Amino acid sequence: MRSRPPCLGIRPLASLMSLTLTAVWTASAIGQPVDPAPTPGGDGGSVMSQIDAMRREMDKLQQDNQSMKSEIDTLRAETDEDWLTEARADEIRGLVQDVLADADVRSSLQSDGMTAGWADHFFLASSDGRFKLTLEGQMQVRYIYNYHDQPDRHRQGWEVTRASLRFHGHVFSPDITYYLRIDPTRNEPGLVTGLYFLNDAWIRYALNDDWSVRVGQFKLPFNREELVSSSYQLAVERSLVNEAMNLGRSQGVELTYTNGASRASLALSDGASGGAGLGILLNNQGTQGATVSRINSNALLQDVEYAVTGRYEHLLSGNWNQFVDFTSPIDEEFGMLLGFAVHAQQGESTNGGGGARDEARFIGGTADLSMEFGGANFFISASHYYIDAANSTPTLGVINFTGIVAQFGIYVAPKWEVFVRGEYGQFDGSGGSTLDFPDLNLVTTGFNYYLEGHDLKWTTDIGFGISDVSGAIWAADIAGYRGDNDEVAPQVVFRTQIQLLF
Repeated sequence: MRSRPPCLGIRPLASLMSLTLTAVWTASAIGQPVDPAPTPGGDGGSVMSQIDAMRREMDKLQQDNQSMKSEIDTLRAETDEDWLTEARADEIRGLVQDVLADADVRSSLQSDGMTAGWADHFFLASSDGRFKLTLEGQMQVRYIYNYHDQPDRHRQGWEVTRASLRFHGHVFSPDITYYLRIDPTRNEPGLVTGLYFLNDAWIRYALNDDWSVRVGQFKLPFNREELVSSSYQLAVERSLVNEAMNLGRSQGVELTYTNGASRASLALSDGASGGAGLGILLNNQGTQGATVSRINSNALLQDVEYAVTGRYEHLLSGNWNQFVDFTSPIDEEFGMLLGFAVHAQQGESTNGGGGARDEARFIGGTADLSMEFGGANFFISASHYYIDAANSTPTLGVINFTGIVAQFGIYVAPKWEVFVRGEYGQFDGSGGSTLDFPDLNLVTTGFNYYLEGHDLKWTTDIGFGISDVSGAIWAADIAGYRGDNDEVAPQVVFRTQIQLLF
Protein backbone atom coordinates (compact mmCIF):
# COMPACT_ATOMS: atom_id res chain seq x y z
CA MET A 1 0.00 0.00 0.00
CA ARG A 2 1.27 3.42 -0.90
CA SER A 3 1.69 5.76 2.20
CA ARG A 4 -0.29 9.01 2.40
CA PRO A 5 1.59 12.36 2.55
CA PRO A 6 1.70 13.81 6.09
CA CYS A 7 0.19 17.22 7.00
CA LEU A 8 2.09 20.20 5.65
CA GLY A 9 2.49 21.77 9.11
CA ILE A 10 1.32 24.94 10.99
CA ARG A 11 4.13 27.27 9.99
CA PRO A 12 3.56 27.32 6.23
CA LEU A 13 -0.20 27.70 6.79
CA ALA A 14 0.28 30.67 9.16
CA SER A 15 2.60 32.32 6.72
CA LEU A 16 0.02 31.93 3.99
CA MET A 17 -2.69 33.55 6.17
CA SER A 18 -0.31 36.39 7.13
CA LEU A 19 0.44 37.02 3.47
CA THR A 20 -3.26 37.22 2.73
CA LEU A 21 -3.99 39.70 5.60
CA THR A 22 -1.01 41.86 4.68
CA ALA A 23 -2.15 42.03 1.08
CA VAL A 24 -5.64 43.16 2.24
CA TRP A 25 -4.17 45.77 4.59
CA THR A 26 -1.85 47.06 1.90
CA ALA A 27 -4.67 47.47 -0.56
CA SER A 28 -6.61 49.42 2.09
CA ALA A 29 -3.67 51.65 2.91
CA ILE A 30 -2.89 52.36 -0.67
CA GLY A 31 -6.49 53.35 -1.26
CA GLN A 32 -6.19 56.39 1.23
CA PRO A 33 -4.75 59.78 0.13
CA VAL A 34 -1.07 60.31 1.01
CA ASP A 35 0.61 63.72 1.13
CA PRO A 36 3.40 63.63 -1.40
CA ALA A 37 5.44 66.12 0.73
CA PRO A 38 4.64 65.63 4.43
CA THR A 39 5.55 68.40 6.82
CA PRO A 40 7.76 67.87 9.87
CA GLY A 41 5.79 66.74 12.89
CA GLY A 42 2.94 65.44 10.63
CA ASP A 43 1.84 61.80 9.74
CA GLY A 44 4.51 61.21 6.98
CA GLY A 45 6.91 59.38 9.33
CA SER A 46 4.15 56.97 10.34
CA VAL A 47 3.40 56.03 6.68
CA MET A 48 7.06 55.37 5.89
CA SER A 49 7.45 53.14 8.91
CA GLN A 50 4.39 51.15 7.82
CA ILE A 51 5.88 50.67 4.32
CA ASP A 52 9.15 49.47 5.85
CA ALA A 53 7.28 47.04 8.05
CA MET A 54 5.34 45.72 5.03
CA ARG A 55 8.61 45.25 3.09
CA ARG A 56 10.10 43.25 5.96
CA GLU A 57 6.98 41.13 6.21
CA MET A 58 7.05 40.36 2.47
CA ASP A 59 10.72 39.31 2.65
CA LYS A 60 9.83 37.03 5.53
CA LEU A 61 6.93 35.52 3.50
CA GLN A 62 9.26 34.80 0.58
CA GLN A 63 11.60 32.90 2.91
CA ASP A 64 8.70 30.95 4.36
CA ASN A 65 7.41 30.10 0.86
CA GLN A 66 10.85 28.84 -0.16
CA SER A 67 11.05 26.70 2.96
CA MET A 68 7.57 25.28 2.29
CA LYS A 69 8.54 24.39 -1.29
CA SER A 70 11.61 22.51 -0.06
CA GLU A 71 9.52 20.52 2.40
CA ILE A 72 6.98 19.57 -0.30
CA ASP A 73 9.77 18.43 -2.69
CA THR A 74 11.30 16.28 0.06
CA LEU A 75 7.92 14.76 0.87
CA ARG A 76 7.23 13.91 -2.79
CA ALA A 77 10.63 12.19 -3.17
CA GLU A 78 10.09 10.13 -0.02
CA THR A 79 6.63 9.07 -1.18
CA ASP A 80 7.88 7.94 -4.68
CA GLU A 81 10.78 6.00 -3.13
CA ASP A 82 8.38 4.12 -0.85
CA TRP A 83 6.19 3.23 -3.84
CA LEU A 84 9.15 1.97 -5.91
CA THR A 85 10.32 -0.14 -3.00
CA GLU A 86 6.90 -1.78 -2.70
CA ALA A 87 6.73 -2.41 -6.46
CA ARG A 88 10.08 -4.16 -6.37
CA ALA A 89 8.94 -6.22 -3.42
CA ASP A 90 5.83 -7.33 -5.33
CA GLU A 91 7.93 -8.37 -8.34
CA ILE A 92 10.36 -10.34 -6.16
CA ARG A 93 7.48 -12.09 -4.39
CA GLY A 94 6.00 -13.06 -7.80
CA LEU A 95 9.33 -14.39 -9.05
CA VAL A 96 9.81 -16.48 -5.92
CA GLN A 97 6.31 -17.92 -6.30
CA ASP A 98 7.04 -18.89 -9.95
CA VAL A 99 10.30 -20.60 -8.99
CA LEU A 100 8.59 -22.52 -6.18
CA ALA A 101 5.75 -23.58 -8.51
CA ASP A 102 8.26 -24.84 -11.10
CA ALA A 103 10.12 -26.73 -8.39
CA ASP A 104 6.86 -28.37 -7.30
CA VAL A 105 6.16 -29.51 -10.88
CA ARG A 106 9.64 -30.94 -11.25
CA SER A 107 9.57 -32.68 -7.90
CA SER A 108 6.20 -34.26 -8.77
CA LEU A 109 7.86 -36.05 -11.71
CA GLN A 110 10.20 -38.02 -9.51
CA SER A 111 11.23 -38.83 -6.01
CA ASP A 112 14.98 -39.14 -6.51
CA GLY A 113 15.96 -35.90 -8.25
CA MET A 114 14.87 -36.64 -11.81
CA THR A 115 14.91 -33.65 -14.15
CA ALA A 116 12.74 -32.88 -17.17
CA GLY A 117 12.46 -30.12 -19.69
CA TRP A 118 13.32 -28.91 -23.15
CA ALA A 119 16.82 -28.76 -24.66
CA ASP A 120 16.26 -28.91 -28.44
CA HIS A 121 13.88 -31.81 -27.60
CA PHE A 122 11.79 -32.98 -24.65
CA PHE A 123 13.78 -35.09 -22.21
CA LEU A 124 13.72 -36.95 -18.88
CA ALA A 125 16.94 -37.55 -16.98
CA SER A 126 18.14 -38.75 -13.61
CA SER A 127 19.94 -36.28 -11.39
CA ASP A 128 23.08 -38.43 -11.29
CA GLY A 129 23.33 -38.46 -15.11
CA ARG A 130 23.13 -42.26 -15.43
CA PHE A 131 19.83 -42.31 -17.35
CA LYS A 132 18.35 -40.10 -20.03
CA LEU A 133 15.42 -40.36 -22.43
CA THR A 134 14.91 -37.88 -25.27
CA LEU A 135 11.72 -37.79 -27.35
CA GLU A 136 11.74 -36.54 -30.94
CA GLY A 137 8.96 -36.34 -33.49
CA GLN A 138 8.77 -35.78 -37.23
CA MET A 139 5.82 -34.88 -39.44
CA GLN A 140 5.91 -34.32 -43.17
CA VAL A 141 2.67 -33.27 -44.85
CA ARG A 142 2.96 -33.30 -48.63
CA TYR A 143 0.99 -32.41 -51.76
CA ILE A 144 1.97 -34.15 -55.04
CA TYR A 145 0.86 -33.59 -58.60
CA ASN A 146 1.98 -36.11 -61.24
CA TYR A 147 1.64 -35.86 -65.01
CA HIS A 148 2.73 -38.33 -67.66
CA ASP A 149 1.32 -39.33 -70.99
CA GLN A 150 -0.66 -42.40 -69.95
CA PRO A 151 -4.43 -42.98 -70.04
CA ASP A 152 -4.59 -41.52 -66.52
CA ARG A 153 -2.47 -38.46 -67.21
CA HIS A 154 -3.20 -36.36 -64.13
CA ARG A 155 -2.95 -37.53 -60.55
CA GLN A 156 -2.76 -35.36 -57.47
CA GLY A 157 -3.43 -35.50 -53.76
CA TRP A 158 -2.27 -34.97 -50.18
CA GLU A 159 -0.48 -37.37 -47.88
CA VAL A 160 1.22 -37.56 -44.50
CA THR A 161 4.44 -39.02 -45.81
CA ARG A 162 6.11 -39.43 -42.45
CA ALA A 163 4.85 -39.20 -38.86
CA SER A 164 7.52 -40.87 -36.78
CA LEU A 165 8.41 -40.98 -33.10
CA ARG A 166 12.03 -41.38 -32.03
CA PHE A 167 13.35 -42.26 -28.59
CA HIS A 168 17.03 -42.09 -27.74
CA GLY A 169 19.35 -41.50 -24.82
CA HIS A 170 21.57 -43.53 -22.51
CA VAL A 171 21.18 -46.03 -19.67
CA PHE A 172 23.42 -46.79 -16.68
CA SER A 173 26.14 -44.62 -18.24
CA PRO A 174 26.55 -42.12 -21.10
CA ASP A 175 28.68 -44.85 -22.73
CA ILE A 176 25.60 -47.03 -23.36
CA THR A 177 23.27 -45.31 -25.82
CA TYR A 178 20.12 -46.47 -27.58
CA TYR A 179 17.84 -45.42 -30.42
CA LEU A 180 14.28 -46.47 -31.23
CA ARG A 181 12.25 -45.20 -34.19
CA ILE A 182 8.61 -46.06 -34.90
CA ASP A 183 6.87 -45.16 -38.17
CA PRO A 184 3.38 -45.70 -39.59
CA THR A 185 3.03 -47.62 -42.81
CA ARG A 186 1.98 -45.74 -45.94
CA ASN A 187 -0.52 -46.97 -48.49
CA GLU A 188 2.09 -48.60 -50.71
CA PRO A 189 1.87 -51.84 -52.68
CA GLY A 190 2.57 -54.86 -50.51
CA LEU A 191 2.15 -53.04 -47.18
CA VAL A 192 -0.68 -53.22 -44.66
CA THR A 193 -1.75 -49.66 -43.95
CA GLY A 194 -2.48 -48.11 -40.59
CA LEU A 195 0.12 -50.15 -38.71
CA TYR A 196 3.20 -48.95 -36.88
CA PHE A 197 6.47 -50.76 -37.39
CA LEU A 198 10.03 -50.56 -36.18
CA ASN A 199 12.54 -48.80 -38.42
CA ASP A 200 15.49 -48.50 -36.04
CA ALA A 201 16.20 -50.33 -32.81
CA TRP A 202 19.80 -50.48 -31.67
CA ILE A 203 22.11 -50.29 -28.64
CA ARG A 204 25.61 -48.82 -28.84
CA TYR A 205 28.45 -49.22 -26.35
CA ALA A 206 31.42 -46.84 -26.38
CA LEU A 207 34.50 -48.99 -25.77
CA ASN A 208 36.64 -45.85 -25.39
CA ASP A 209 36.87 -42.38 -26.92
CA ASP A 210 37.59 -43.80 -30.39
CA TRP A 211 35.83 -47.17 -30.66
CA SER A 212 32.18 -48.14 -30.31
CA VAL A 213 30.04 -51.15 -31.18
CA ARG A 214 26.30 -51.31 -31.78
CA VAL A 215 23.85 -54.17 -32.27
CA GLY A 216 20.28 -54.23 -33.50
CA GLN A 217 18.52 -52.88 -36.56
CA PHE A 218 20.01 -49.88 -38.37
CA LYS A 219 20.88 -48.44 -41.77
CA LEU A 220 23.88 -50.14 -43.32
CA PRO A 221 26.84 -47.73 -43.59
CA PHE A 222 26.90 -47.34 -47.35
CA ASN A 223 25.46 -44.49 -49.45
CA ARG A 224 25.54 -41.04 -47.80
CA GLU A 225 22.23 -39.81 -49.25
CA GLU A 226 20.40 -42.60 -47.45
CA LEU A 227 22.39 -42.13 -44.23
CA VAL A 228 21.37 -38.46 -44.00
CA SER A 229 17.99 -38.37 -42.26
CA SER A 230 14.82 -37.65 -44.22
CA SER A 231 14.48 -34.65 -41.89
CA TYR A 232 17.62 -33.02 -43.32
CA GLN A 233 17.35 -33.53 -47.08
CA LEU A 234 17.70 -30.72 -49.61
CA ALA A 235 14.71 -31.61 -51.81
CA VAL A 236 11.26 -32.84 -50.80
CA GLU A 237 12.41 -36.45 -51.19
CA ARG A 238 15.62 -38.35 -51.85
CA SER A 239 16.63 -39.05 -55.46
CA LEU A 240 15.20 -41.90 -57.53
CA VAL A 241 18.74 -43.27 -57.85
CA ASN A 242 18.90 -43.54 -54.06
CA GLU A 243 15.44 -45.08 -53.84
CA ALA A 244 16.48 -47.77 -56.33
CA MET A 245 20.02 -48.44 -55.08
CA ASN A 246 20.14 -47.85 -51.32
CA LEU A 247 20.97 -50.85 -49.15
CA GLY A 248 18.35 -49.91 -46.58
CA ARG A 249 18.22 -51.28 -43.05
CA SER A 250 19.34 -54.64 -41.74
CA GLN A 251 19.91 -56.47 -38.46
CA GLY A 252 23.43 -57.10 -37.29
CA VAL A 253 26.47 -55.69 -35.51
CA GLU A 254 28.58 -52.66 -36.42
CA LEU A 255 32.02 -51.54 -35.23
CA THR A 256 32.85 -47.82 -35.59
CA TYR A 257 36.14 -45.94 -35.21
CA THR A 258 36.22 -42.14 -34.96
CA ASN A 259 39.37 -40.15 -34.42
CA GLY A 260 39.76 -36.51 -35.39
CA ALA A 261 39.12 -36.21 -39.12
CA SER A 262 38.65 -39.95 -39.77
CA ARG A 263 35.61 -42.16 -39.27
CA ALA A 264 35.20 -45.79 -40.32
CA SER A 265 32.42 -48.35 -39.85
CA LEU A 266 32.27 -52.09 -40.50
CA ALA A 267 28.96 -54.01 -40.30
CA LEU A 268 28.09 -57.70 -40.41
CA SER A 269 24.39 -58.14 -41.11
CA ASP A 270 21.56 -60.16 -42.60
CA GLY A 271 22.09 -58.37 -45.91
CA ALA A 272 20.66 -55.42 -47.77
CA SER A 273 16.94 -54.74 -47.78
CA GLY A 274 17.33 -52.86 -51.02
CA GLY A 275 15.50 -50.07 -52.74
CA ALA A 276 12.92 -50.49 -55.46
CA GLY A 277 15.29 -51.88 -58.09
CA LEU A 278 17.88 -53.52 -55.88
CA GLY A 279 15.24 -55.26 -53.79
CA ILE A 280 13.86 -57.11 -56.79
CA LEU A 281 17.29 -58.46 -57.62
CA LEU A 282 18.39 -59.38 -54.10
CA ASN A 283 15.13 -60.98 -53.00
CA ASN A 284 14.63 -63.04 -56.13
CA GLN A 285 16.87 -65.92 -55.08
CA GLY A 286 15.83 -69.51 -55.76
CA THR A 287 12.47 -70.24 -54.21
CA GLN A 288 12.36 -66.98 -52.26
CA GLY A 289 9.73 -64.53 -53.29
CA ALA A 290 10.13 -60.80 -53.82
CA THR A 291 8.55 -60.03 -50.43
CA VAL A 292 11.57 -61.11 -48.34
CA SER A 293 12.63 -58.34 -45.97
CA ARG A 294 15.62 -57.94 -43.65
CA ILE A 295 13.64 -55.56 -41.39
CA ASN A 296 12.22 -57.12 -38.20
CA SER A 297 12.88 -60.56 -39.66
CA ASN A 298 13.57 -63.70 -37.63
CA ALA A 299 17.06 -65.09 -37.28
CA LEU A 300 16.47 -68.28 -39.27
CA LEU A 301 14.95 -66.62 -42.30
CA GLN A 302 16.56 -67.74 -45.53
CA ASP A 303 18.47 -64.60 -46.42
CA VAL A 304 22.27 -64.55 -46.81
CA GLU A 305 25.25 -66.71 -46.06
CA TYR A 306 27.21 -63.56 -45.34
CA ALA A 307 26.91 -59.82 -45.76
CA VAL A 308 29.59 -57.27 -44.93
CA THR A 309 29.49 -53.48 -45.34
CA GLY A 310 32.28 -50.97 -44.76
CA ARG A 311 32.41 -47.18 -45.02
CA TYR A 312 35.25 -44.71 -44.53
CA GLU A 313 34.86 -40.92 -44.30
CA HIS A 314 37.55 -38.28 -44.12
CA LEU A 315 36.84 -34.73 -42.97
CA LEU A 316 39.01 -32.51 -45.16
CA SER A 317 37.70 -29.29 -43.60
CA GLY A 318 35.07 -28.08 -41.14
CA ASN A 319 33.46 -30.18 -38.40
CA TRP A 320 31.35 -33.33 -38.29
CA ASN A 321 28.17 -31.54 -37.16
CA GLN A 322 28.03 -29.67 -40.47
CA PHE A 323 27.38 -32.88 -42.36
CA VAL A 324 24.30 -34.17 -40.58
CA ASP A 325 22.40 -32.43 -43.41
CA PHE A 326 22.98 -31.16 -46.95
CA THR A 327 22.39 -27.44 -46.48
CA SER A 328 24.95 -24.80 -45.47
CA PRO A 329 23.45 -21.68 -43.86
CA ILE A 330 24.97 -18.25 -44.43
CA ASP A 331 28.09 -17.54 -42.33
CA GLU A 332 28.77 -21.24 -41.70
CA GLU A 333 32.43 -22.21 -42.00
CA PHE A 334 33.75 -24.00 -45.07
CA GLY A 335 33.56 -27.79 -44.87
CA MET A 336 34.48 -30.73 -47.09
CA LEU A 337 33.77 -34.43 -46.54
CA LEU A 338 34.93 -37.35 -48.67
CA GLY A 339 33.41 -40.81 -48.33
CA PHE A 340 33.88 -44.33 -49.72
CA ALA A 341 31.96 -47.55 -49.06
CA VAL A 342 31.83 -51.18 -50.21
CA HIS A 343 29.31 -53.95 -49.70
CA ALA A 344 29.42 -57.67 -50.46
CA GLN A 345 26.95 -60.45 -49.78
CA GLN A 346 26.01 -63.90 -50.94
CA GLY A 347 22.54 -65.33 -50.69
CA GLU A 348 21.77 -68.62 -49.01
CA SER A 349 21.47 -71.58 -51.29
CA THR A 350 18.16 -73.34 -51.71
CA ASN A 351 20.04 -76.46 -52.82
CA GLY A 352 17.50 -76.84 -55.55
CA GLY A 353 18.04 -78.65 -58.83
CA GLY A 354 19.84 -81.74 -57.52
CA GLY A 355 22.02 -79.91 -55.04
CA ALA A 356 23.35 -77.29 -57.43
CA ARG A 357 24.37 -74.07 -55.71
CA ASP A 358 22.11 -71.22 -56.68
CA GLU A 359 23.20 -68.28 -54.54
CA ALA A 360 23.03 -64.75 -55.89
CA ARG A 361 26.31 -62.87 -55.39
CA PHE A 362 26.39 -59.15 -55.03
CA ILE A 363 29.19 -56.60 -54.63
CA GLY A 364 28.84 -52.83 -54.70
CA GLY A 365 30.80 -49.66 -54.16
CA THR A 366 30.10 -45.96 -53.77
CA ALA A 367 32.03 -42.69 -53.47
CA ASP A 368 30.73 -39.25 -52.52
CA LEU A 369 31.93 -35.70 -51.98
CA SER A 370 30.11 -33.10 -49.86
CA MET A 371 31.08 -29.42 -49.73
CA GLU A 372 29.62 -26.56 -47.70
CA PHE A 373 30.58 -22.97 -48.44
CA GLY A 374 28.61 -20.97 -45.87
CA GLY A 375 25.56 -20.01 -47.92
CA ALA A 376 25.97 -22.67 -50.62
CA ASN A 377 26.37 -26.44 -50.79
CA PHE A 378 27.39 -29.12 -53.27
CA PHE A 379 27.06 -32.92 -53.23
CA ILE A 380 27.91 -35.63 -55.73
CA SER A 381 27.86 -39.40 -55.45
CA ALA A 382 28.37 -42.38 -57.75
CA SER A 383 27.42 -46.00 -57.03
CA HIS A 384 27.92 -49.23 -58.93
CA TYR A 385 26.67 -52.74 -58.22
CA TYR A 386 27.67 -56.03 -59.81
CA ILE A 387 25.09 -58.77 -59.27
CA ASP A 388 25.48 -62.35 -60.45
CA ALA A 389 22.13 -64.10 -60.24
CA ALA A 390 22.62 -66.43 -63.21
CA ASN A 391 22.43 -69.58 -61.07
CA SER A 392 19.57 -68.48 -58.83
CA THR A 393 17.41 -66.78 -61.46
CA PRO A 394 18.65 -67.29 -65.05
CA THR A 395 16.38 -64.57 -66.39
CA LEU A 396 18.22 -62.05 -64.22
CA GLY A 397 21.64 -63.19 -65.36
CA VAL A 398 24.46 -60.76 -64.60
CA ILE A 399 23.54 -57.17 -63.81
CA ASN A 400 25.64 -54.00 -63.82
CA PHE A 401 23.74 -51.29 -61.98
CA THR A 402 25.03 -47.67 -61.95
CA GLY A 403 23.70 -44.44 -60.47
CA ILE A 404 25.00 -40.85 -60.23
CA VAL A 405 23.49 -37.96 -58.26
CA ALA A 406 24.67 -34.33 -58.13
CA GLN A 407 22.97 -31.42 -56.38
CA PHE A 408 23.70 -27.78 -55.61
CA GLY A 409 21.95 -25.29 -53.33
CA ILE A 410 22.49 -21.60 -52.56
CA TYR A 411 20.86 -19.12 -50.17
CA VAL A 412 19.32 -16.07 -51.83
CA ALA A 413 18.25 -14.63 -48.43
CA PRO A 414 18.90 -15.65 -44.81
CA LYS A 415 15.94 -18.09 -44.85
CA TRP A 416 15.48 -18.76 -48.57
CA GLU A 417 17.44 -21.40 -50.45
CA VAL A 418 17.14 -22.54 -54.07
CA PHE A 419 18.53 -25.83 -55.35
CA VAL A 420 18.87 -28.05 -58.41
CA ARG A 421 19.55 -31.80 -58.65
CA GLY A 422 20.42 -34.06 -61.56
CA GLU A 423 20.27 -37.86 -61.68
CA TYR A 424 21.49 -40.54 -64.06
CA GLY A 425 20.93 -44.28 -63.79
CA GLN A 426 21.86 -47.25 -65.96
CA PHE A 427 20.80 -50.88 -65.77
CA ASP A 428 22.57 -53.38 -68.06
CA GLY A 429 21.81 -57.08 -68.16
CA SER A 430 24.05 -59.79 -69.63
CA GLY A 431 24.85 -63.47 -69.17
CA GLY A 432 21.42 -64.60 -70.26
CA SER A 433 19.54 -61.71 -68.68
CA THR A 434 16.23 -60.83 -70.29
CA LEU A 435 16.00 -57.48 -68.51
CA ASP A 436 16.25 -54.33 -70.56
CA PHE A 437 15.35 -50.96 -69.08
CA PRO A 438 15.91 -47.42 -70.38
CA ASP A 439 18.43 -45.19 -68.67
CA LEU A 440 17.19 -42.71 -66.10
CA ASN A 441 17.65 -38.97 -66.75
CA LEU A 442 15.95 -36.71 -64.23
CA VAL A 443 16.24 -33.05 -63.21
CA THR A 444 14.67 -31.51 -60.08
CA THR A 445 14.68 -27.86 -59.01
CA GLY A 446 13.01 -26.07 -56.13
CA PHE A 447 13.41 -24.00 -52.97
CA ASN A 448 13.47 -24.24 -49.16
CA TYR A 449 12.08 -21.66 -46.74
CA TYR A 450 13.51 -22.25 -43.27
CA LEU A 451 10.98 -20.72 -40.87
CA GLU A 452 12.81 -22.25 -37.90
CA GLY A 453 15.67 -24.14 -39.51
CA HIS A 454 14.83 -27.78 -40.26
CA ASP A 455 12.39 -27.80 -37.33
CA LEU A 456 9.81 -25.87 -39.35
CA LYS A 457 10.57 -25.90 -43.06
CA TRP A 458 8.63 -25.43 -46.30
CA THR A 459 10.04 -27.20 -49.35
CA THR A 460 8.70 -27.07 -52.91
CA ASP A 461 10.19 -28.61 -56.05
CA ILE A 462 9.35 -29.79 -59.53
CA GLY A 463 10.95 -32.72 -61.34
CA PHE A 464 11.20 -33.54 -65.03
CA GLY A 465 11.81 -37.07 -66.27
CA ILE A 466 13.79 -36.32 -69.41
CA SER A 467 13.69 -40.01 -70.32
CA ASP A 468 11.32 -42.79 -69.31
CA VAL A 469 11.07 -43.69 -65.63
CA SER A 470 11.03 -47.48 -65.60
CA GLY A 471 8.36 -48.88 -63.34
CA ALA A 472 10.39 -51.99 -62.52
CA ILE A 473 13.59 -50.22 -61.47
CA TRP A 474 13.39 -46.44 -61.06
CA ALA A 475 9.80 -45.48 -60.18
CA ALA A 476 9.20 -44.75 -56.48
CA ASP A 477 5.81 -44.10 -54.93
CA ILE A 478 7.25 -42.16 -52.01
CA ALA A 479 8.93 -39.76 -54.45
CA GLY A 480 5.72 -39.29 -56.48
CA TYR A 481 6.86 -41.03 -59.68
CA ARG A 482 4.84 -43.62 -61.58
CA GLY A 483 6.29 -46.22 -63.90
CA ASP A 484 6.63 -45.53 -67.64
CA ASN A 485 6.60 -48.98 -69.17
CA ASP A 486 5.94 -48.27 -72.83
CA GLU A 487 8.36 -45.44 -73.70
CA VAL A 488 5.85 -42.65 -73.28
CA ALA A 489 6.52 -38.93 -72.94
CA PRO A 490 8.49 -37.68 -69.89
CA GLN A 491 6.89 -37.33 -66.45
CA VAL A 492 6.44 -34.08 -64.54
CA VAL A 493 6.11 -34.18 -60.76
CA PHE A 494 5.30 -31.16 -58.58
CA ARG A 495 5.72 -31.51 -54.80
CA THR A 496 5.30 -29.15 -51.86
CA GLN A 497 5.78 -30.11 -48.23
CA ILE A 498 5.64 -28.72 -44.69
CA GLN A 499 7.94 -30.36 -42.16
CA LEU A 500 7.70 -30.13 -38.37
CA LEU A 501 10.33 -31.53 -36.02
CA PHE A 502 9.98 -31.43 -32.26
